[in-house]
Amino acid sequence: MNSTDIKLKERVKELKCLYDLSKIAWEADNDLNAILTKTLAILPQAMQYPDLAEVCIVVNETRYATKGFSKCHQPMTTALGMGKKKYGTIQIGYRAPLKSKKAKYVFLAEENNLVRIVARELSLFVKRAAIEEDKQKLEMQLQHSERLAFVGELSAGIAHELNEPLGRILGFAQLIQKTGALDEQNGSDIERIIKASLYTREIIKKLMIFSRQMPRQINAVNLNAIVSNILYFIDIRFQSRGIKIVKKLDPHLPLIQADEVQMSQVLVNLITNAIHSLTHGGQITVTTKRKKDHVGLTVKDTGTGMLPEVRKKIFEPFYSTKPVGQGTGLGLSVVLGIVEDHKGKILVSSTVGKGSKFEVLLPLKQNGK
Repeated sequence: MNSTDIKLKERVKELKCLYDLSKIAWEADNDLNAILTKTLAILPQAMQYPDLAEVCIVVNETRYATKGFSKCHQPMTTALGMGKKKYGTIQIGYRAPLKSKKAKYVFLAEENNLVRIVARELSLFVKRAAIEEDKQKLEMQLQHSERLAFVGELSAGIAHELNEPLGRILGFAQLIQKTGALDEQNGSDIERIIKASLYTREIIKKLMIFSRQMPRQINAVNLNAIVSNILYFIDIRFQSRGIKIVKKLDPHLPLIQADEVQMSQVLVNLITNAIHSLTHGGQITVTTKRKKDHVGLTVKDTGTGMLPEVRKKIFEPFYSTKPVGQGTGLGLSVVLGIVEDHKGKILVSSTVGKGSKFEVLLPLKQNGK
């Protein structure tokens, strides 16, 4: 076979490669994974020595490679990307034949050009797949927002419907308790009614905050005072369960512009969450500290910690890892809503078996005040 025939044969292989690549783009229906996987089988066939050619494609840190690619030496590398956006690389190499391990193969200029064309086409596929993924994410976010809006309206309705009868139950129970004419059993029963009513009222508050039915009242707030007041009531209640609550308050902590009731809700919810993680006792540390233009409130526990998949969902409304009847799943979503309304943020770290840490960062000023 003369040189002209050899060149013609190589050009035919290259054209077939490009035709096959365009074909799989339609067959795969824009499935990037399928396109990249099939490209591995097609591209070696366009090389001078197809039986020795190996390919590796890296896209967004995901690696696709033929079986013998690790045996290749000095592969040809071409970048994948569009403009300044880089997606990855295509590498093509030859593994040495068994009879001549020292043999070296040089890529033709036409082969280099072919790989550049393939890289350009694959870059278009990657970009198209990224656009489609972004579109799906936006659609999911829209659906999630619509569901939250519906849940918010439903929560607001439930809260308003429950508030009035609950207020009557609590009011009459407290009046009966004040009469002082109850025997021990009746007094104990009334106390249970009052505690259950107060607990239910807290749930209603969470629902109202979640549905944005309680407007903020921004004032100068001392976070240290809130922490001290909350811990005064909580600490005694849980000492019998082997739970120790430690406070480390910055004595020079500045005031912040915030809603005092909502800040109390944030702290109570974070401490309650920490208490539930301490199944066999342990320690909760509440810390306040100034950090440049922010004030930090940290609740750290030595509890069970969270798996990564749980960590991703903890702020979702009504998501709870507690047994049925022991949690509403609203606590942390309410915390997130309050903190974001105050232009703050929450940092979460957790290690299974060692505990979790929630750090709330709140700006010293609200809306330029």
